[in-house]
Amino acid sequence: MLAVAERLFSERGYASVTLRDIADELGIRQASLYHHAPEGKEQIFVEVTERHLFRLRRELEEVARAAEPNLAAQLRVIAMTLLDHPPIDLTRMTLSDMPEIDEEKARYLTSLVFHSLIEPIMEVFTQARSRSELRTAEQYDPLLAVSFFTTIETIHIGEQYARMPAEEMAEVMIEVMRRGVSASAEY
Repeated sequence: MLAVAERLFSERGYASVTLRDIADELGIRQASLYHHAPEGKEQIFVEVTERHLFRLRRELEEVARAAEPNLAAQLRVIAMTLLDHPPIDLTRMTLSDMPEIDEEKARYLTSLVFHSLIEPIMEVFTQARSRSELRTAEQYDPLLAVSFFTTIETIHIGEQYARMPAEEMAEVMIEVMRRGVSASAEY
């Protein structure tokens, strides 16, 4: 049930998915879903989002830890891991999904997004700074991490317009982040 619900919420967003949609995909009666999720659709949404984010955080931490200890290598494995998953539409999630659910649960999921997606990338920037690979102030790590995450996520969309493979676009964006726009012009 959770896998089906996760796919539907990912494709359509919280507001566009009904319990009937989930039940129909599973070939069960809608009332049967309440046995698994007595609180209904919102409970299912929170569970699948939580499950997905925990899984993704583990993956991001594992690949970063296994990569060569340099900024480019760690950003590369994080980018490839993100590209291996369907995009997480944070804009839709923030502007459409979260306002539809209980405020406390929305705050929890928002903090979980930060903890699961942004913190592992921030850690890569922190490590790079400790190796003197990065000269930005630590206060910019959240901005760098969010910028990197959203840039990689939009590659799913940009691939059709840039006429360049996703992996190549990720490499270009990593170089831009590492060296800056003007230093990356010849890349």
